[in-house]
Amino acid sequence: MTTLEESEVAIPVISAIVERTAGAAKKEILLQTRIAKYDRLYNGSIEIPAGRIGAFENVYETIKREVKEETGLDVIEIIPNDKSKIFTSGRSDAGFAFQPYCCQQLLKGNIPWIGFVFIVRVAEGKLKPAEDETKDLRWATVEEVRKLVDDTPEKIFTLQLPVLDFYLKQQESKIGK
Repeated sequence: MTTLEESEVAIPVISAIVERTAGAAKKEILLQTRIAKYDRLYNGSIEIPAGRIGAFENVYETIKREVKEETGLDVIEIIPNDKSKIFTSGRSDAGFAFQPYCCQQLLKGNIPWIGFVFIVRVAEGKLKPAEDETKDLRWATVEEVRKLVDDTPEKIFTLQLPVLDFYLKQQESKIGK
């Protein structure tokens, strides 16, 4: 069996920007610390919920599963939610088209991830980290995340650093309007 590090093809993943509006209408994003026994390079990095897409797993189901597994929270909204109906061709197959918030790719490193990012909203609940995957779950304001991205980018999981910057730039352009 090929290990992640030995993979010759990109490994499909999803990432979730879990957002909420807190007191005084401040937008917050859920951050966590990565615990990855198979991935020592990024172990201890700050990240957003993410995970591999299973074979033939619908990306919308993957988002719900990963957020629940890593945070204990239930996804109640996925943004964007633009998708086609599921089509079959009569050959025991099925497929659909969908539009993510943005895409991501690790261009070099130890694992060739490529994936889709969605913004999600979750039901209120107690944060419950997956013991073997995450720790230190916390809500951070957009301003706190911007400071983290600008001042200490080396603390953030490289695959998600450009995702967070992309999201923050869009949030800042909304505020500037």
